[in-house]
Amino acid sequence: MILRLTLLGSAAGLLAPRPPTRGPGPRRARLCTALRAKTLQRKWQNERTKLADEFGAPTSIEDKGLAGAMTVAFKQGNSTKLTRCDVGAPLSEVASQADQFIRYKCKKGQCGTCEVQINGKWVRTCVATVPYVEDTLEVTVKGTMVAGQGKASKFYSVKSIFMGLYNNILGMVGFVKTSATEGGNFKDRLEGEDDIAKLVAARKAARELEKA
Repeated sequence: MILRLTLLGSAAGLLAPRPPTRGPGPRRARLCTALRAKTLQRKWQNERTKLADEFGAPTSIEDKGLAGAMTVAFKQGNSTKLTRCDVGAPLSEVASQADQFIRYKCKKGQCGTCEVQINGKWVRTCVATVPYVEDTLEVTVKGTMVAGQGKASKFYSVKSIFMGLYNNILGMVGFVKTSATEGGNFKDRLEGEDDIAKLVAARKAARELEKA
């Protein structure tokens, strides 16, 4: 507690307004203040980690400093994560507070990806709020909702490269075979088009003679 008060006092001294001087401009001053605050925050986090290692991590939701009128228990298989909140709080924020992973997609309550079960009913976490219950609110999370799953695979892989080469080779072989078997027909089509062009030219010349 003494360490925390000392650090907070130092933060107040660092962030307190100072009389204007002919120093750096306001933008640079704000940047320096932000850097001091960030350094102090990092120092406090390091000290907090040391205290947790020395005295042990919090063992209950009260020790974590969580406040609220209701206890919420997120159950997923054999795992249970507890937190506290007030009635009407967004369920997605409560899940984040409890460090409970929920997979989202549309975040509009339409796709159903984030569905969890409360009181036997499936609700969508992204739009749901915490209802009132007399005791602990139990939220059942699907066992398949695990972080790291459902991500798109890499676009390039050894298999995809070899399959691309294989498909290109098949395409070239097919092109050569088609050219060899259809070469005669292609030549006939060209000769037929030449004949048609000559016939059209002859008819056009005959019409010009009739008009003259």
